[in-house]
Amino acid sequence: MLIAATIWPYLIIALIVIALFLLLRQLTLPRRLPYTKRESLLTKSELKFYRSLQQAVAGDWEIFAMVRIADLVRVQKGVPKYQSWLNKILAKHIDFVICDLATFNPLVAIELDDKSHNRPHRQQRDLLVNQIFESAEFPLIRVKIQSTYDVKKIRKTIESEI
Repeated sequence: MLIAATIWPYLIIALIVIALFLLLRQLTLPRRLPYTKRESLLTKSELKFYRSLQQAVAGDWEIFAMVRIADLVRVQKGVPKYQSWLNKILAKHIDFVICDLATFNPLVAIELDDKSHNRPHRQQRDLLVNQIFESAEFPLIRVKIQSTYDVKKIRKTIESEI
């Protein structure tokens, strides 16, 4: 019994030392968040299309890549379940947006469809995106990924939507 009574002070001191060590370690560790820089804003396929899109617009319009849908359309104020409707667009983006050079008014959205758009989950997302743009009366062009693109055809398609 006497031995147990003499161990308690050493045990408490050891626990205090360990707690201080852990606290100091936490204070001295760099406070980095779990993020890393992306290698590229666009995939190789998107970049290939972007180069053709640049030729097609020929400096007549501005091109933006990876634009959030919530930055292009708004949920009507006062609509029931406003937050639910907003949540549907907050994390989604459109591959490319063509804007007026002078006003930066968004004119046409372009979605590049690769093989992933054949998956059921992606098809549901695509249907929702189509409905959102249709409801907002905002032209949306869907382009299938190709090995090469006809720049004149891209230009005509954009012009027909503006």
